[in-house]
Amino acid sequence: MVKPNLEVEFCNFQCENPFLLGASPISRNGEMIERAFQMGWGGAITKSVALEQDLKDCSLSPRFININNGGSNTEFNFKKIGMTNIDFRIDKSVKDTLDSFAKVKEGFPHKFLAVSIKSEYKERNWKKLATLAANTGADALELCLSCPDSGKDNFCCSSSRGYQNIGQSIGQNEYAIKNVLKWAREVTKLPLIVKLSPNVSDIKKIAHTAKEEGAKAIAVANSFKSISGFNLRTLEPLPTIEGISSVAGLTGPALKPIVLYYVSEINKERKIDLDISAVGGISCAHDAIEYLLVGANTLQIVTEVMWEGFGIIDELRDGLERFMRYHNFRSVKDFIGIGNRKIKSSSKNLSRNQQLISNINKEKCIGCGKCYIACRDGGYEAILFSQERVSEVILDKCVGCGLCQIVCPVPDAIYYTNKTTRRE
Repeated sequence: MVKPNLEVEFCNFQCENPFLLGASPISRNGEMIERAFQMGWGGAITKSVALEQDLKDCSLSPRFININNGGSNTEFNFKKIGMTNIDFRIDKSVKDTLDSFAKVKEGFPHKFLAVSIKSEYKERNWKKLATLAANTGADALELCLSCPDSGKDNFCCSSSRGYQNIGQSIGQNEYAIKNVLKWAREVTKLPLIVKLSPNVSDIKKIAHTAKEEGAKAIAVANSFKSISGFNLRTLEPLPTIEGISSVAGLTGPALKPIVLYYVSEINKERKIDLDISAVGGISCAHDAIEYLLVGANTLQIVTEVMWEGFGIIDELRDGLERFMRYHNFRSVKDFIGIGNRKIKSSSKNLSRNQQLISNINKEKCIGCGKCYIACRDGGYEAILFSQERVSEVILDKCVGCGLCQIVCPVPDAIYYTNKTTRRE
C-alpha cells in the first residue's frame, strides 16, 4: 500500500501533518517552536502575545496545578485528568517575543505558524497587535478572545450595544467578536483564526458570528474556567499565592468528550463552513483521530506535551498512519468528519430493538466482585456473587447497561451478546 498522506490544508496552508503546538507555554518563544519543528510537528500556534508583556513585573509563581482523579491535587498521582494554569502572560517583551517568532518562520517556511494575540476590548490595542504579528511573516493570526484571565475590568461596554458589563470575555459576546475581527481585518489580509470560548450557552452561534465577520478558521476550544482545589491543611486555594488564588484555566484529558461534542456540532452546521482546529485533551493518536472523525482539520496538543515533551509527535504520526493503513485511507481528508454521519443529536433517535446482556468469562474472572458491587448499588441488581467469589449474571434482570464492564479490571472478562441468543 502507498504510504498514507498526512498532509492537511488549514488556513490556505498545506500542513505536512495535522499536529500543531497549541497556544500555551509550549510555544512561548521561537526556540521552543523551532525544536518542535525539527522533531516533526506540522505547525504551531504561538502563545498569545499581549501588550501587558512590556509591564515591569514578574510571572505568577507557582502557576500550574495537576488535577487528579480524586484526592489531593498537590500530591503526585498517575491518574491525572487535567491541569490548571492561572498565569497567561509571556515573560518577555513583545518585541523580543515577536522577533523570535519571525526567526522561526524564516527558518521553517514549510511549517505552519500562526501568531496568537490577545487584548482587552480596545480597538487601538487589537490593531497594533495584529499589525506587529503580521509583520513576523506568520501564515495566519489567531485572535484569543476568551482567556480565563479576562474579567470585568477588561471588558466593559454599554448595555445599549447589546450586552452588559457582567465580567464577560470578548469571546462570549457576538457584538464584541464582530468588532475585534473587523479591527484585525482593517490592518491585515492574513487568515484569521478565532479561538472560541467554551464558556458559552451556544458555541455554534459564536462560530457562525466568526464566519459572518470574515474568520477563516476557529480553534475549539480555549481552556475551561475552573477552580484548582484546596489545601485541606491550610484551607488555602490552589495554587497558593500569598494565601489566595484565582479562577484558573482547565486543560487536559477531562475536556475531550466535551470538546468532541463542540467540534461535531460545529462541523455538522453547514452554514458555518470554517476550518476547525481542535484543542482539548489530546493525549495520543487515538484521541487525535477521534477529533478528525468529527470534523477537525488540525489538532492542537498542549497538556500532553507539557507532561511528556515534544517527542510524542512520533507516536501521533505513527498512530495516524497505522489507522489510515488499516482502513485504506490514502489521505486525511478522506475521513475528516465521517464520524458525524453516525452521531444523532438525541438518544430518542436510536433504536431500542437492540437488547444485549452481559456475559462473564469464568476463565478470565479474578473474583474481585467489582461487577457485583457496581450492579447491586448502581445498576439493576443483576449479578450474583457467591461465597466462592464466583459472579453470575441473572438473565431476567440484566439490561446490558454496560456498568459491569466499565468497572471490571480484566480486559474481555465481561462481554455482550444478544439477549435472545446468549452465548453459553
